[in-house]
Amino acid sequence: PALIWVLALFCFVLYVVALIFRLVLGPGTGQDLIFGQGCGWPDESTDYNHPICKIHWMYGEEFFGSVPSSMFTVFRFMLGDYSTRGGKSMIIALSYGYGMMFELVFVTFMIIVIFGLFNIITAIFVDSTTSGLKHNEIKRKYAQQYEREYVKNKLRCLLERVCALHMERRLVGDPHPEDAHDYAAFGLGEDEFVQIMGDPIVKDIAKGLDVDINN
Repeated sequence: PALIWVLALFCFVLYVVALIFRLVLGPGTGQDLIFGQGCGWPDESTDYNHPICKIHWMYGEEFFGSVPSSMFTVFRFMLGDYSTRGGKSMIIALSYGYGMMFELVFVTFMIIVIFGLFNIITAIFVDSTTSGLKHNEIKRKYAQQYEREYVKNKLRCLLERVCALHMERRLVGDPHPEDAHDYAAFGLGEDEFVQIMGDPIVKDIAKGLDVDINN
């Protein structure tokens, strides 16, 4: 779930920023400098002051010509990749063309992404990991408590069954033994112990305790 929320948040921010860049830096209606007016690719141009083939407009057409291409370019910006196809710096060209306004917007965008968005994403993962560890610890404690109570109940049932079988054997020889209800007052001989361990109920209780009586 944390990964889904992170992906949704990241895609939302990426789409909003890419849409803004597409509207601000992308080509206007009917603008086609690269192919329509024969300006060519901006990496091949060296004249930053050309009256028609302005490099920052041409880079806008190339990298912000559509919302998908704008999203990919913004994603590259988030990762610190500002290079063009020819290895030039796109930021330098856009800064030269749009001036201080672009620089302020770009610096603000990078601060928000680096210190805001990425920290939020990290916090979501850390919180998810911490919550998962706490949940596992609680489950482990519950499992230990259940196992402790389970073993205690099984041992009680085993003791009661052994005492009942022992008393049955005693009553055969003495119908009214004085220590009939004193569980600590009797002992088991080897033969009696083997016979009691062969009782189906005792075997079933031992099996519940993961004890193989046959071995």
